[in-house]
Amino acid sequence: MGSTNLASIGAAALETLHSLVYAAARRVDQHLRPLVDGLHRLLASATPPPRLPSPRAESAPALPVPSAAAPAPTVPATGRELPRAYGLHRVVLLARDPWWLFAHWEISPVERIEALRALGAEGEGVREVLRVHGPEGDGLPPRDIDLEPGAGRIHFRVDHPGRTYRVEVGLRTPSARFVALVSSSAVTTPPAAPSSDLGVRWVAVGERHSRSDVPATWSGRRLPVESPAGDHDDAAPGTPSSAAVPRRPRASDALPLR
Repeated sequence: MGSTNLASIGAAALETLHSLVYAAARRVDQHLRPLVDGLHRLLASATPPPRLPSPRAESAPALPVPSAAAPAPTVPATGRELPRAYGLHRVVLLARDPWWLFAHWEISPVERIEALRALGAEGEGVREVLRVHGPEGDGLPPRDIDLEPGAGRIHFRVDHPGRTYRVEVGLRTPSARFVALVSSSAVTTPPAAPSSDLGVRWVAVGERHSRSDVPATWSGRRLPVESPAGDHDDAAPGTPSSAAVPRRPRASDALPLR
């Protein structure tokens, strides 16, 4: 076979392959074109959803500036969000355990401004501190705890359990002058030892869970209690009798005799 015949056969094969590819492409286009056109019409006829305003674009309502004659306004809670302030001017002191106290406070902006005005030039560079007084009666000087800006609560340690303390939140000037803004009530920490109170209160529980005090005292020794006859009447078959099994002590064994 000559080279001319091979070239002719190759050209014919390529032309046939090209025709088949073109026919397949037209067939695919005939099937997909209606789907694409329908999708375009559906998207063109759809109504776009309304655009919601951005929360950042909304301007927050202006709050009145507090003055010396009016109390500080508070922002009401919205939804589940808690307000930043409740319009109170106080500090609450709680004893957490014998060695730790917890204080939380809220100071009116008006009171803080008035204190700064009273300080005048000394108001430059003041620090907000928590002044701890106590233990009362020991004659020890108070100690100051520097507070972070905007702080409203703190846990702090004390050195003497079972003693009484109180705190003040105020301003301390660079010259060590202290101006109290708010003071707490006195709080006593529990002792770091077992209680010395050995008193016992006995309560008898009757029908329908009624309770009544038992007017008696207990010397500390175990009191004899007669075993009721029906203690083991409801025992399962095969269970040893009360004579064979010693009776275990009960909490009621310590009750005083009436």
